[in-house]
Amino acid sequence: MKIRIEPYKAFSGGAKALATRAGILRATHRQVAKHGDFDVIINWGRNERRFNGEYINKPENVVRATDKQAAMVAFQEAGDVPIPKSTTDRGVAEAWLGSGMHILARTMLRAHSGRGIVLVGPEDSEITDVRGLPAAPLYVEYVKKAEEYRVHVAFGEVIDVQQKKRRLEVPDDEVNWQIRNSCNGWVFTRDGVTLPDSCADGAIRAVAALGLDFGAVDVGFNNHKGLATVYEVNTAPGLEGSTLDSYYNAFLKRLPQLNTGAYRRRRAS
Repeated sequence: MKIRIEPYKAFSGGAKALATRAGILRATHRQVAKHGDFDVIINWGRNERRFNGEYINKPENVVRATDKQAAMVAFQEAGDVPIPKSTTDRGVAEAWLGSGMHILARTMLRAHSGRGIVLVGPEDSEITDVRGLPAAPLYVEYVKKAEEYRVHVAFGEVIDVQQKKRRLEVPDDEVNWQIRNSCNGWVFTRDGVTLPDSCADGAIRAVAALGLDFGAVDVGFNNHKGLATVYEVNTAPGLEGSTLDSYYNAFLKRLPQLNTGAYRRRRAS
């Protein structure tokens, strides 16, 4: 069986790590010319279909996942994914702000790592324009959280969990507790992490709602209410250490051919 991996960009670290671990070559037109069409293509975040064969993570579903508005619509249509309120109508978002709600204005629909997010609350009117909110294609309710997780899902199962925890060397006044990324003083950890059942269930449902085979789901958890909130699904996550092992084992279970022939030889070389 001809199995290949196709990254969204040539230097995708996650795709390269998985390819090396599993002994899989990249999908290229040169490979097609030499060996013929592929049987299976592991799609690492690419949003276009360039080859014949079965895609694991179909490009059209990656398109949906990487567009924040389209993903939100898919979650709403599924009806069983725990998500915050959202709207594309600035007037509706203004009304929410006026009622005391905090709003995330998503000024970029295809960004990641917190880029393009403006958090606005009733107390922040001095940083906004005359209507109160910056212009944005999507507005999302900010739901308070005590914890945030990255839940890795593959083929309907949670295969790995990381938690975002504060980097202790970052001063208090430089930590952003609402938007948790590396620039705001946060890092992924796995030691002593216990994932709430509602977060696991929400992550599995989110990946299914987008029609994906695998994805890394960012999920917040409110301890007081016991509620999970799904934020987004990453279709090209970074992989290292035990997370890489978890993905390799998941793909090996789905594609046992990876334990034979050229794949084994490449891993051994």
